[in-house]
Amino acid sequence: MPRINKLTLLPKVPLLITESADEFDALRDAFEREIKPRGIVEQMYVRDISSIVWEILRLRRCKVVIINAAFRSALQELLVQVLRQPGQSRYDVEHDAQALALAWFTDQEAKKQVSEILSQFKLDEFAIEAQAIRSSSADLELLDRLLTSLESRRDKALGCVAVFIDSKMQPASAQRQPDHGERTANCRQPSQRAQEHRSPFRRGQETGEPQRLPPRPDLERRLKRGSC
Repeated sequence: MPRINKLTLLPKVPLLITESADEFDALRDAFEREIKPRGIVEQMYVRDISSIVWEILRLRRCKVVIINAAFRSALQELLVQVLRQPGQSRYDVEHDAQALALAWFTDQEAKKQVSEILSQFKLDEFAIEAQAIRSSSADLELLDRLLTSLESRRDKALGCVAVFIDSKMQPASAQRQPDHGERTANCRQPSQRAQEHRSPFRRGQETGEPQRLPPRPDLERRLKRGSC
C-alpha cells in the first residue's frame, strides 16, 4: 500500500498576506490542548474548527475596518449637512467639508473645529460613527450573514467531535439508554401499570362496589313456582 502523505490529508490553511501563521498555529494548538485529538478524524475536526474560528475572527476584524474606512466620507457628508445654509447648494460647502474632513485625521486644530461645529447641532464624534455605519450597512449586513453561517458551522463541528469522542469511549457492548418516556414508564408503580391493562368491564371489582348480575327471567319463574 503506498504511503499517504500527511500533508495531503491535512494541508496548511491558506492565510492572507496580512495574517500571521504563528497566530493561527497558536489558535490551533489551543484547540489541540483542549480536544486532545487521537487519530486522523479528530485531527481533521481540530483543523476544521480552527479554520472556521480563524475565519470568524477575520470577518469580525473586517467589520471594524469597513467602518473605519468609511469615516472620512461619513464626516464629509455630515459636515455638508451642517454647514449648508438655507439657499446654498451642496457645491458651495462641499470643498470646505472635504478639506476639513481630511484634516480631521492629522490636525488637532481641525479636530477641535469639527467638534465645535458639531456641538452647535448637539452632535459629537459618535455622529461620525453612526454615519459611517449607516453608509456601510449593506456590507455589514453581508458580513453578519457570513458570520452567522460560520458560527453555526463551528457549533456543529464542536458537537460532532464531542459525539465522536464520546462514542469511542463507550464499550462495544453498551446498550442503548432509555429515553425520557421509557424512564417515566418504567418508574411507575406496578399497581398503576396493572390498572391500565384491566378490563373496563370489571370496574365494579376495582372500586370495591358490589357487582350487579344481569337479570334472569327464567330463574325468577322457577323460584316463584318452587315457593308455591
